Amino acid sequence: MAIFPPQGMLSIPATRDALAGASAMWDGPRKGTQMRSEAQGSCSTNRPDERSKRRPRRRSHNVVVLGVAATLVTPLTQVLLAGGPAAASSSNVDPSGVLKYGFDLNNEFNNDFAPATELNDCSFTVTSNIYQSLTIPGNTAIAGGVAQSWTISNNSSTVTFHLRPGLEFSNGQPVTSADVAASLNHTKTSPLRSSLFAISSIETPDPSTVVVNLSKPQAGDFLWASTYIDGQIYPADAISSQSRQPVGAGPYVLKSYQQGSSIVLAKNPKYWDSKAYPLGGIDFTQVTQGPEAATALTSGAVDMIEVEPENYPQLKGDPSVGISVGKSYDYMDIELRQNTGPFANEQVRAALEYAVNRAALNKVVFDGLGEPAYQAVPSWSPGYSKSLGNSDSYNPSKAKAMLKAAGYPKGVSFSLIIPSGDATYARAAALLQQQLAASGFSANIQQIPGSDFETDVYVKKQGDAVLSEELSNGPDLTNSFEALFESSGFPANAFGSVNQQLTPLIVQANGSLSPSLQGPLMQQIDKTVIQQGLLVPLVFMPSIVAYNKNRVGGHVVAPIGQCRSDLAGIYIKK
Repeated sequence: MAIFPPQGMLSIPATRDALAGASAMWDGPRKGTQMRSEAQGSCSTNRPDERSKRRPRRRSHNVVVLGVAATLVTPLTQVLLAGGPAAASSSNVDPSGVLKYGFDLNNEFNNDFAPATELNDCSFTVTSNIYQSLTIPGNTAIAGGVAQSWTISNNSSTVTFHLRPGLEFSNGQPVTSADVAASLNHTKTSPLRSSLFAISSIETPDPSTVVVNLSKPQAGDFLWASTYIDGQIYPADAISSQSRQPVGAGPYVLKSYQQGSSIVLAKNPKYWDSKAYPLGGIDFTQVTQGPEAATALTSGAVDMIEVEPENYPQLKGDPSVGISVGKSYDYMDIELRQNTGPFANEQVRAALEYAVNRAALNKVVFDGLGEPAYQAVPSWSPGYSKSLGNSDSYNPSKAKAMLKAAGYPKGVSFSLIIPSGDATYARAAALLQQQLAASGFSANIQQIPGSDFETDVYVKKQGDAVLSEELSNGPDLTNSFEALFESSGFPANAFGSVNQQLTPLIVQANGSLSPSLQGPLMQQIDKTVIQQGLLVPLVFMPSIVAYNKNRVGGHVVAPIGQCRSDLAGIYIKK
């Protein structure tokens, strides 16, 4: 039994951790599978959601990894304790200051705040500030949220949560075990929250204890999913109103919403760690990602944005702009339809691994800030296989020879789907098209609006391949693979990529978040993925946020991945 003691020391989860599947396109959080449809692009993750899948730094937590209770004192904590730049004096902080956050509402929010019915994982950027999830994500560990501590038992098939004492929803109601049970059971009805499908029953022996029984030994996977949309908690008696009138236990509350224009949040005075959030409010203001967002920041129309790679050079040269860059588990990839078309042939899929120049993609599309993805985990991850290394480096001659051996001496033509209106995807697809041509692959690029992605690609099964993103799953290394390769995964069924060889390894890894367990298993999984061409990882994408240094103070940190925000510890200057 792994025990997680109550939190109490000033510490912050290691961030710059990732999250995806919850899952961008398909979370993991796809861990669901989640859909991050829109101009930002298709994203998959399993959990967070999956997604995910899953990152905000919080104070007053013990950071834990399954089987280990640990307190991490990060640089931010050290600065706060030392009274450094991140330690704002009351004379510097405008307690009523509202952060204007440039956010693509039209493409990254689908007009639904409810965890059970939202269809775009990027909504987590907003809703993570309204709802408190059961646990809190980090790149290497998770911490307590609604649950202050928990225990693992029954061979990783039971998780017992002990709720944070005195926790209240923004409407003043106490957060009880009944609310947690109702939230999980209701959110479980979403086809995108596959991480919750394993819940067989939930017991509430008292108002502060929740016992979740799983049908499979995947406590680690479930705990990571609980950091994301899957684990967002809301009142049992207000389930029907969450889509338009969300009530959570997070640091902010919904003040107003104008579709396609703005989402305004006000500070929640009842939040259990209110001092960690000096902002008086947040105004998520509509700006289209890319040049428009960069211009909005430099003109003063907004205070903070997520930076697209193509705008980084412009912003880094502006003295009024501060930039935070963090490494992430998020990666761009090519998902392949394996039950029909050219990629039903394993030899053709394997050849594709050698037909992409990952280093060139990173340099040209991501300004060299990312990391070429020769495997589905970065080189700094415990799941990285040194023996596999970069064995699938760009080799057009080898790719051509493999195609010839597969029975395609004249090459292979296929349709590559990308989300329309996204400059990063468009640039990556154009470069990929050139690289693939040199290897005997002819890619016909087709653009589909993000709002139509789920229906056209995953239901109507349009396209042979999709340029997508797998969102960070932090310490849950195999999370996104559950959605991609297990029979329970929505994308796995849509793409015909269910893989019985990988399933037992994924199931075993789901039992724990321990790197000593997941690392070696991930290395085995990765080897099979690359050798069979089940997925083509391209580049681990940097997480970048830029802000107006004249207005924003505190410790600005890039979140652990796409479709997230990390607003703890920052404020608007007087």
